[in-house]
Amino acid sequence: MPAMSRSEIDGFLSEPRIGVLCTNDLDGSPNGVPVWFEWDGEQILMFSSASHKKIARLENDPRASLLVAREAGEPEAWVAVDGVVAIGEEDVVPLMERLAGRYWVDGDPAIARAHAETVESWRRAAAQLRVLTIVPEEIRSYRA
Repeated sequence: MPAMSRSEIDGFLSEPRIGVLCTNDLDGSPNGVPVWFEWDGEQILMFSSASHKKIARLENDPRASLLVAREAGEPEAWVAVDGVVAIGEEDVVPLMERLAGRYWVDGDPAIARAHAETVESWRRAAAQLRVLTIVPEEIRSYRA
């Protein structure tokens, strides 16, 4: 199975792809949810509402994997980042603004307004948001 080099992994994770955050449910069963993420070359950063069920799962068992794969029709490739998730209360606004800029393409003015309203609602709710950080214990990858 051909793995990616570190520079290929960095490039792959810098693209705006949706990740699947896999955590363990309270009963130990697996649970995956789609997430936006940022890779800074050393860690994965995400954000979530403090009341989201994934926060309770991570407080119970902080082990997680983030799986990022290419879309159908692209040559097969994926990266999985395994580690322990730290839940932080630091200022989430800069991260959420970077992620919104990374993932939303606002060509249509109506969509751009809706996105701006969503980001503003996140700013108002920032005290209820948490930064999730995975420092990799292992990074696995594959490319066709």
